[in-house]
Amino acid sequence: MKILTIVGTRPQFLKLAPLSKTIEKNKINHVVVHSGQHYDKEMSDNLFKVLKIKEPDYLLTRHNDTNIQNLGYMMNVIEEICLKEKPDKLIVFGDCDSTIAGAIVARKLKIYLIHIEAGMRSYNKHMPEEINRLMTDHLSDLLLCSTQDSVEKLKQENITKNVHYVGNLQLELLKDVCDTYNDKSILSENNLTENNFALMTIHREYNTNNEMLKKIFLELEKLDIDIVFPIHPRTNNIVNTNNIDIPKNLKLINPVDYLNMTILERNCKYIITDSGGVQPEAWYLGKKCIIMRSETEWIEPLKNNNNILYDYKTPLNIFIEDFLKVKIDKVEVDCNVSEKIVLYT
Repeated sequence: MKILTIVGTRPQFLKLAPLSKTIEKNKINHVVVHSGQHYDKEMSDNLFKVLKIKEPDYLLTRHNDTNIQNLGYMMNVIEEICLKEKPDKLIVFGDCDSTIAGAIVARKLKIYLIHIEAGMRSYNKHMPEEINRLMTDHLSDLLLCSTQDSVEKLKQENITKNVHYVGNLQLELLKDVCDTYNDKSILSENNLTENNFALMTIHREYNTNNEMLKKIFLELEKLDIDIVFPIHPRTNNIVNTNNIDIPKNLKLINPVDYLNMTILERNCKYIITDSGGVQPEAWYLGKKCIIMRSETEWIEPLKNNNNILYDYKTPLNIFIEDFLKVKIDKVEVDCNVSEKIVLYT
């Protein structure tokens, strides 16, 4: 059997890491295609090295086109690769443009399509990710869900055949890293001590414009805690171009690699984020997580009081102070995910 896997963004590389090792252990012929959707040579090369997974067999080069033009380009090249490699099955992850590009090609070429992280829904069709995941789920032959909630959501759309709950690959990776990596140099380098700082990640387009960044920064200023913000160059450029005042308690640092990100997550007091991947990681680590969004796909961490959606009405300091008092209902998180996926595959 030959499996072709398509990845294109950092969260997908993180999910690929444990799965790739299990596929290799089971001696399955595995071809990896990096769509180049989010490509930075230093980041990509370092990530594959840090995660100890093999380099992609194919790397697509993104052109400076519109998203639609680039989607068409990815589909053309993925089709060429599939015709050459003749895979038996094609795996896509999550909800990015690489996902729907691979899904459409698989369907057109009649290749068995596996969607990992199927059934996630925000019910916000203004998010391109929501469109991608909806279409991919309705095209897939095998739907592997990261949450029990996702299985129920698929059922509501009359998708019940070949749907399985397997768990979250990213948490399998996080568990492995927590067991094997504990270099705290990133803390000392930034004068941070355990449980005495908050960690923030903000990257979504609707939060990283001039108006919203000013609004968020004004709220952050009210917090009686230092906040570490690994800031994306694009966001940093918006801050500098618009001369946005940076609160004294906000520490901007360069983006950090995955291993150092886990150290920051594991040692912070709580997390402020709009990231999809950070939400379940905070849940696994038992770190309270304030989500700077009006909706989320990750429902289970809300239900056990680990995560909460910020209402943008209550002053952030009062909102967080009240939330930190709420007791977390302990849950067991299944991290034996990659073996289940290979079993179903």
